[in-house]
Amino acid sequence: MSVAVEFDKEARFGPEFRGFWDDVRQGRLSFPRCRACGKRHWYPMKRCPHCQAADIAWQPVSGRATLYTWSVVRHPFTEDLKARVPVTIGLVEFADAPGVRLITELIDLKPEEIRIGMQLQAVLPTGNEPCPKIRFRAA
Repeated sequence: MSVAVEFDKEARFGPEFRGFWDDVRQGRLSFPRCRACGKRHWYPMKRCPHCQAADIAWQPVSGRATLYTWSVVRHPFTEDLKARVPVTIGLVEFADAPGVRLITELIDLKPEEIRIGMQLQAVLPTGNEPCPKIRFRAA
């Protein structure tokens, strides 16, 4: 018998992330965008870090990104990671949201294929995963 665990995004990350996780569940990747200055930012905040305006809305991005840096994690820090290591982690910057960077898992790539500056595409979860993961692969 399996028990479905509902991913409680607010308890895990806080209510400021609600728009992000709601959009991920609908197959979109979104970031906060200030309606006053038009700039996007990441970490969700009540005020724009660029102009201090409070008029913020979630706006989807294409999911295209550039690899800023990366590392291979070989030590399983938790019991559930033992079967998954090594894991390749990357910091990506979004093509249509300059300056917005996200730490993520890189998939379907061997370490010798990875290059800083390479183009990537987001792979969003399908279905109703208990804890959705956003990963990236080569574009």
